[in-house]
Amino acid sequence: MKTSRDILRVFLCGAHSTGKTTLLTDLGKAVRIHGEPEVARKVIKDMGLTREHLDYKKNPKAFEDLQLKILDAQCETERRNAEAGRDYIADRGIDPVVYADVCLGEDAKQRLLGSHQAKECIERYKTSLVFVLTPHQECIKDDGFRMMGTLEELQRYTVAMTTILHENDIPFTLIRDLDRQKRVQIVREKILEMRPDLGAEGCDNN
Repeated sequence: MKTSRDILRVFLCGAHSTGKTTLLTDLGKAVRIHGEPEVARKVIKDMGLTREHLDYKKNPKAFEDLQLKILDAQCETERRNAEAGRDYIADRGIDPVVYADVCLGEDAKQRLLGSHQAKECIERYKTSLVFVLTPHQECIKDDGFRMMGTLEELQRYTVAMTTILHENDIPFTLIRDLDRQKRVQIVREKILEMRPDLGAEGCDNN
């Protein structure tokens, strides 16, 4: 079995409506690696929450608690893959900390960063492939949950994300392209640089 140091971990990060889930699906045809769906939706569904519950202006404490629960679920997903010795691509990573920062401010961000879940995840992210997808007006749609929705708000999220990654010495690649094939190519090339054996059959590795 591979050790945690040998496992290839890939994280697709960024605001909602940036195409992370679509990219995860597309990568499933381009590389031979397990895909992990976004944990936030499952946490929200399991808790029976509605958009009203997620209104951070009306319920800031509940919103912060939710981000910690999502971070805990993300951490558990990462542990499970490590225990299985499984390479994987995850839809999202340190995003709950970013939502806390953008929606609630610096104090909430620091509280989440101080959690054992965040500290554990950050150590993993330092030796992972992290990609940040930037927002495009063409992709913005109401996801039925989040309160942020304008291009300016999503761009603010991207700035907060890259700042947190820099502050915690987590290397990342910014994906500005909107074209799906180009996005896949960017991620696939990085993966194959580290693990040429993960190229999917029938795909050109060049």
